[in-house]
Parts: sequence; C-alpha cells; structure tokens
Amino acid sequence: MNTQFSVSIHILSLLAIKNEPVSSQYIADSINSNATLVRKLCRYLRDGNFIQSSQGIAGYSLSCSSHDIKLGDLYKLIFADTTHFAKIHGHTNTDCPVGKNIMPALDEIYSDVDETIIKKLNAYTIKSVIDRF
Repeated sequence: MNTQFSVSIHILSLLAIKNEPVSSQYIADSINSNATLVRKLCRYLRDGNFIQSSQGIAGYSLSCSSHDIKLGDLYKLIFADTTHFAKIHGHTNTDCPVGKNIMPALDEIYSDVDETIIKKLNAYTIKSVIDRF
C-alpha cells in the first residue's frame, strides 16, 4: 500500500487547522515532500470535493467541515483504481485445483475485507484525527 492515503489525511488535517487558503509549497514543507506531489494529490482531493481552490486566490482550503470528511470516503477516493486492499496474483495454473479457484475465492474474501476497512475508517473523520494531536 502506498502512502497517498496517509499524505491525503495529512493535507486535509493541515487545511482543517488553517483559517485561510494554504499553498502547495506550505503543504509540501509540512509533509517533507515536493509541491508537485502535493498538487497531484490536491487534484484528487478537489475532484472528490474534499478541498477547493479558487481562481485569483492562491492555495487550497477545505470544501466542507472536517467533521464531515470520513476517512473511509477518502480511502475510496484514493484507491478508486485499486480493485482490493491487496493485489491478487494472476496467471495461475488452471490445471491445478488451487490455481483454478484461488482468484475467485480471494476476490470474494478481499471484497469482504474492503467493505470492513471502509466501514471502520468511516468511524473516523479528519476532525477525529486532529483531536488526537
């Protein structure tokens, strides 16, 4: 699993504690990364309606309350292109009883785990993350 989810939580938490738009460079300095990565993630967050940026105003701000941003919803956005929390190996030997059946068996199990992860994460919001600081 990559760090985009954790970095996105970091970005949203930072924006939640600021009362003004925050530049990508300021965010990058906070996560010890580069502004290019921040802008890429901010595009996802903006497309997911978690943040906003306005023409003529430099920086990003939350588009809704930190109480309303559920981590499970953020997880679904960040991993939208990912089938499951874990990748299922492919190209198995279909002449083998395990090789023939492992992919559909794991797909069913992993789907159940995915739903559990999202449900558990949705018990937390950006506000609840900030409250742990």
